[in-house]
Amino acid sequence: MKFVSSPVAGLRSKLMLVLAMVAGTSAGSATPGPARYLFLNPALLTRMEGAELKTNPASRRETVILPDKPWEKHLISFFLTVREEQGKLRMWYVCRDGYGAGGEANLAYAESSDGLTWTKPNLGLYAYKGSRDNNLVGLHSLEGVVFQDPNLPAEQRYVYVTTGKASAADGGASGIYRYTSPDGLRWTRDRKPLIQAGSDTQNIVWWDERRKEYVVIVRGWDSDPRRRKVSRLSLPTLTETSPLKPVRPAVGNYFSNEIPTILICDDQDPARTDIYNLSAQPYVIDPSWYVGFPTFLRRSVQTDAPGWKGRHMGPAEVQFVGSDDSVAWHRYDRAAYAAPSVAAPDKKNMAFMGAGMVVRGNELWQYGTEFESVHGDVAARERKTDGVIVRYVQRIDGFVSLNTGNREGLARTAPVKVTGPRLLLNLNTGALGELRVALLDREGLPLPGFGAADCDYLENNSLGAVVSWAGKTDLSALQGREVQLEFRSTRTQLYSFRFE
Repeated sequence: MKFVSSPVAGLRSKLMLVLAMVAGTSAGSATPGPARYLFLNPALLTRMEGAELKTNPASRRETVILPDKPWEKHLISFFLTVREEQGKLRMWYVCRDGYGAGGEANLAYAESSDGLTWTKPNLGLYAYKGSRDNNLVGLHSLEGVVFQDPNLPAEQRYVYVTTGKASAADGGASGIYRYTSPDGLRWTRDRKPLIQAGSDTQNIVWWDERRKEYVVIVRGWDSDPRRRKVSRLSLPTLTETSPLKPVRPAVGNYFSNEIPTILICDDQDPARTDIYNLSAQPYVIDPSWYVGFPTFLRRSVQTDAPGWKGRHMGPAEVQFVGSDDSVAWHRYDRAAYAAPSVAAPDKKNMAFMGAGMVVRGNELWQYGTEFESVHGDVAARERKTDGVIVRYVQRIDGFVSLNTGNREGLARTAPVKVTGPRLLLNLNTGALGELRVALLDREGLPLPGFGAADCDYLENNSLGAVVSWAGKTDLSALQGREVQLEFRSTRTQLYSFRFE
């Protein structure tokens, strides 16, 4: 079994991971299991021979937004959010007209009816250099995502959690603040910070209905070696200031070890590598799973830029991580999920993945940002405006697949409960591959009539291929029973399975 987990995953025994995954919750919880089984927790597989889990990169499609406004002349920056609401796609993205003295950063808004053609509407909300003829919402704090909080009244339903500074009357200290809005366009900031710490990266927040808590993902800093990492808080509310604060920060006012670290680079990552941010969320098809898109920054050894900037310039790529609890994240083969494109073939550059996911037919659509310049290269952006927003496409459930080659491979799952009369597979056998499934009891013995020899070969590319044994698909007699699934296949990618 070839995968890599975050350090937190090592704190749990494999048995507890299997039990939690099969139940679809943490141990001891009574909420129902997943609607579909993805391979986002590798503990689902108890045996693999001639098979491996592989990350499948997203397919980069067209550029959908260019920096063509005066307030975007420095760059369209790293972070964005996309939401689908009532048939319309809404996007909040970050832009700058300059950096340092005189430069202004803004949160901008765009919308689309088809996900391909985006408009920047004149909102009339914020006076940029004397004119309200722009798509700016009046926020200058840029490190957040827009989400709808189901626990708030309509006038506060939209939430944005980002860094900010208290007023002089309140002490002027920096922190992480909550903004609320009735429509995602008109925003009001809380007077007091939500978290008394800094986090100059994309702060991710969502309400976890299964666990009845707010998940807050922020930047942490490790002290030895000094590097960025990803940390996580669980909060019961977003209306009160959390008592948690940095005690012995490695850098500035950032968390170090005061809250759990969920992702950090290790000796399998290249030297001088940091995790810049984790764009994570519950999976839109089945929220009992969590998907994340961390950006990895390779810090340069160059010293031509002064001080801190000279040590933190470098290219960046997006990888994929998956989880069944948003605490233990698995990295699999560490392949790039969204790599820098050929936009600047003479040098390395950067890619970031935004928050939000759109379902269109057999596809998942995601939106991210690409850059010709590397992190920290302000001078390059002063010479040439940088940053575009692009669309990526992924297959439904397609983040990680169980792959086999020319020789037959085998993979067996932990016991799972039969919850429907048919077994459906999301798979691709290509033209030359094939797959069979055996249903086994808890001791690993084939159930009569459901062995691999009884299974009709599957030879197709389908999001929901129905498994049959000697022409029979009905599993009603097994309803509620726990079985192990054993997959035997060649030249196949298996993405998920489910009972319906």
